[in-house]
Amino acid sequence: MTSFLKSLVDFLEPPGLIWLALTIKLVLHIRRRRWRALWFTGSAWLLLTVTAALPVPHLLLASLEDDWPPVDVASLPECDAIVVLGGGVEPSRLEPAGLHLKGGSDRLFTAVKLAQVGKGRLLVVGGGVLENNTMNESEADGAKAWLEAWQLSAVPVQSLGKCSDTHDEAVKVAELVRKNDWKKVALVTSAFHMTRTKAVFERAGVVVVPVPCNYLSASIRRQKLKWFDVPNATNLMNFEIWMHEVIGLLVYRLRGWI
Repeated sequence: MTSFLKSLVDFLEPPGLIWLALTIKLVLHIRRRRWRALWFTGSAWLLLTVTAALPVPHLLLASLEDDWPPVDVASLPECDAIVVLGGGVEPSRLEPAGLHLKGGSDRLFTAVKLAQVGKGRLLVVGGGVLENNTMNESEADGAKAWLEAWQLSAVPVQSLGKCSDTHDEAVKVAELVRKNDWKKVALVTSAFHMTRTKAVFERAGVVVVPVPCNYLSASIRRQKLKWFDVPNATNLMNFEIWMHEVIGLLVYRLRGWI
């Protein structure tokens, strides 16, 4: 009974409501033999079903994460620096701690763990720019200030400042590599993002030791896959992440960044 009620409530959320509306409209088109109208409604219903109700998004995301299984931190080589990409935190004047943790915050905590066990002499933090009516600050600067205020890093922390994308982060790290004569860096980012990240950093001239984290797909996390679920935002988000990476790889290749 509890499971039924939960499913009923889930259908009241936007993805479920839209799916129900499309299903009803699809049935009406079929019963009234409106074949031309059926194409549009049917295509929309099929797209929403595949991306929000079936396990396809989890399987697609797993196809990116499968290439980067979890690492044994203790067996990682010591590096000149630990580089963590942005996407996990952002400065916030609303939060009491001054920082808002986002979905990719595993990246930052993985980097802190590496620093604690001596896998790098410097922690380099990347990230984008937070712009609104009250601030124009870089994610990296905010993360650096937070790490130092809370004394979370066992090594000095350096910010890459405002970065526009992963390529920008790679270029700035490559400058540090040449300036400081680093041999290799531990590169921390989400497992689904590691293929593109490793390629763009190596193209920039940085020798990296990949440290994947932030696993999202159900199969990688040893969770049971449901072959049909109430259409939900989590599946849509996973599909969007997969699509972003696929398109990102294509764009980076066209620009010669990888």
